[in-house]
Amino acid sequence: MYKILVLNPGSTSTKVAYYEDEVNICERNLDVDRQAIAGMKDIFDQMDLRKETIRRFLEEEHIRPQELSFIVSRGGGGGNLMAGGYLIDEALVQHCHDYDTPHASSLGPVIAYEMGKQLGIPAFIYDGEGVNEFVPEACLSGLKEFPIAPGSHTLNAKAAARIGAARLGGRLEDYNIIVCHLGGGTSTSAHRKGRLIDSTSDGYSAERAGGVPFMSVIGFVAGCFSGKYTHRDILKMIMGGGGLVNYLGTSDLREVERRIDAGDAEARLAFDGMVYAQAKDIGAMATTMNMEIDAIVLTGGMANSKRLVEALSARVSRIAPIIVAAGSHEMDALASGAIRLMNREEKYHRFGKDSSEDAYVG
Repeated sequence: MYKILVLNPGSTSTKVAYYEDEVNICERNLDVDRQAIAGMKDIFDQMDLRKETIRRFLEEEHIRPQELSFIVSRGGGGGNLMAGGYLIDEALVQHCHDYDTPHASSLGPVIAYEMGKQLGIPAFIYDGEGVNEFVPEACLSGLKEFPIAPGSHTLNAKAAARIGAARLGGRLEDYNIIVCHLGGGTSTSAHRKGRLIDSTSDGYSAERAGGVPFMSVIGFVAGCFSGKYTHRDILKMIMGGGGLVNYLGTSDLREVERRIDAGDAEARLAFDGMVYAQAKDIGAMATTMNMEIDAIVLTGGMANSKRLVEALSARVSRIAPIIVAAGSHEMDALASGAIRLMNREEKYHRFGKDSSEDAYVG
């Protein structure tokens, strides 16, 4: 039996779980002192705080670190990673430190590496940030100065695609599947026989503005240079302050639905606009696989909304059958992915190495 520690750092907390084989024995969201991290300039200044919360979790749950089989973490620092698992080594840790867009998820591999080294056990990431399986034409924006960088909720999207494939009765590699991740941010990704070949990233959703079409971009660019907004204001407007938040002042879909039920026409229009935009993204991803789609999987927290699922299904169900896999599947995906590595069902990658150097554990 494998005894597994799973790490998934977020901006102000670290989600931690302990698994025995593929069974989640216990899981917690470990808050980090927000005042303490607010004064830190570098995310890696948070290392000691994060490690202390994990140490307390293990102690309080009576988990002996010496009995752990391996550790697996979300993360990887972004960049052009391959799908699947990476053994966390010094090169990957250095990449997490060096990556030019630091994110809390980069802390996980570093913590896992240090713990694994101390305990003498392997540490992995799986379906890391920045997996790039895009077809070349998907990276062309129309402006060579600004290519499209691959981006989606890769870990949860691939996990949801696997759930969809299993419900269809086969493996991920057997099908063409569209995954629509519906959370505070959204992404809609095309999974062609197991490869994530294209994706929208952060379309119009609870907190995101989505892709600004040409009909709006002239005014948007003018706003950027008007002096009315700072660079930070614009970024916040797009990511965190867009979508439902911008129109209605809330990202809570339950609150939006309460307003709709109370007859709020503005809430209804904003909700319908989000459904409309998500449906267009699903349709766009269908064309990347020549409309040969086996299933559309709806995942993420907002997929718990019956109203949203029914409204979206009404628009896209003619493309392919709808499968609902609501919520986050990241912790299960990390644990099961690393188990496949340990069982030699998959090879692991090494950061900065050619795929021909991939190896099995052991």
